[in-house]
Amino acid sequence: MKPSRTRVFDLHCDTPYFLAQKKSRHIKPTRLYRQGYAGAVFAHFVYPKSRYPFVEAINMITSTAEYVAKRRELHSVRRHNEMLSRRANILLGAEGGHIYDSTFQQVEALYKMGVRVFTLTWNNSNGLAHSALEHDSKGLTKKGRAYVRQLGNYNVLLDMSHASTRTVLDVCEICDNQVIASHSCVRSLNPSFLRNIAEPAISAICGRGGVIGVNFSRHHLGKFSVVDHLDYLCEKYGVKYAAIGSDFDGINDPVIPGPGSIGRIERALRSKGYGQRDLQQIFSGNFLRVFKKI
Repeated sequence: MKPSRTRVFDLHCDTPYFLAQKKSRHIKPTRLYRQGYAGAVFAHFVYPKSRYPFVEAINMITSTAEYVAKRRELHSVRRHNEMLSRRANILLGAEGGHIYDSTFQQVEALYKMGVRVFTLTWNNSNGLAHSALEHDSKGLTKKGRAYVRQLGNYNVLLDMSHASTRTVLDVCEICDNQVIASHSCVRSLNPSFLRNIAEPAISAICGRGGVIGVNFSRHHLGKFSVVDHLDYLCEKYGVKYAAIGSDFDGINDPVIPGPGSIGRIERALRSKGYGQRDLQQIFSGNFLRVFKKI
């Protein structure tokens, strides 16, 4: 396997779940730089049925932070100017408002621990917002609107993957933060799966200068490829809005086995006529542009 010649910043990896168990699946973090990664968002996910999701998330984040701090191949970042050129830079995320929807002090605690990417929902709706799979036409709750306005005082990214279309529109209308969808395929290409992101939501995120990271799950992609979904975003919305959000370690059916095989996607994009500048934007530059703004 040849790594990508173009450095990748992956917008969503569920690796912390396995780090906490001292196991590995798609990603071996210390190999990421050698496999062509400039960095990745490590998302911390706790199942909604957990009795104490906030406590579990805190424990998992602590585990990730300790792991990264002890590995010279990795570097933990909270802002763009902290990134190092010869390490895999790790940005922390919290996936699902059910982790932090009890009180805004939970958000503040996560922020102090270094979390900079907040995914507002998972497949479940929560006290803040509705999810695409449960209520695509319902958006932010009253409490969610208050949270989003308060988040404007913090240097964070709001991640709309999993969120309902109405939630995305609500957030983009009222928030002061940068907005992305970290790991979402295009619903127009696979309309039977509501978890994919709809056109109004894509338009709203692009209108805010955000990016859409394409998921590597076969189920999400449908009969199309990662390249097809990226190409759709580039053709309809512009190259500067497309990104990579593999969902490695969170999906069971990736179209490639791991980061070391992303060179396949790079070669397929080149064969469709994408040049080096386009690839640099899609693989890392677009997200880093957004990250720099926080």
